[in-house]
Amino acid sequence: MNIPDDAAPGRDATVYHLLQKCLPTYLVIDASSSMRPHQNTLNQTLAQLHAKISESPRVSEFAHMSLIAFSTEAHLIIEMTDLDRIEAMPEVVCNGLTNYSAAFDLVRSRIETDVDDLRGMGMAVLRPVMFLLTDGAPTDEGWHDAFRRLVDRSWPRYPHVITYGFGAANPDVLGRVATKAAFLADAGVDQDRALLAALGSLLNSLVASSRAGEMQIPRSAPGFTEQPVSAEYLTVSAEYMD
Repeated sequence: MNIPDDAAPGRDATVYHLLQKCLPTYLVIDASSSMRPHQNTLNQTLAQLHAKISESPRVSEFAHMSLIAFSTEAHLIIEMTDLDRIEAMPEVVCNGLTNYSAAFDLVRSRIETDVDDLRGMGMAVLRPVMFLLTDGAPTDEGWHDAFRRLVDRSWPRYPHVITYGFGAANPDVLGRVATKAAFLADAGVDQDRALLAALGSLLNSLVASSRAGEMQIPRSAPGFTEQPVSAEYLTVSAEYMD
């Protein structure tokens, strides 16, 4: 197991593993125009997710979360935090195009900032995880390069990526922008139900992760079928970052 660079000098591996573990978690939500009919359901479901996590201190202390919404541009809705410190989830407004590049670039930038901040708080920071929820295909041509920058193995802080697609989401794209698991809503599952199921799967994953003390990849999601993930990224990742 690799030990991060903040474990030394003056902090050996034994001391490091006594620190509180923290999983930087990025919830990245497609807020493009196609999501507008489902905006109320999205915000209600986010509020329910916030309530569930806030009611479980073990989860909220382990999985610090950041919320990013993207359309033509990407917006940081909630900075990385213990969710029980947030009184209520902000409202997400859906409008614009589906710019994957903006989302990936913002997540990469935030990881650099958030990991430093969490380590500065004396936490043992696990490899970040990004959950992407989308109902459509990317409208920008440069998303491939932006994704490669995000998961570049030469960058020590590259995240795990798990995707959930519904509506007009492209199964091939879902698999190409995932490194651990990709799910597509089954035919006949309406988009509102798919949103609820996706965020429920995410919550179950975080609960299991907090119990295990490390990221637990979801292997199923009710109403979804798992999609093949690009073999390029199916490698074993160290629990801790170098």
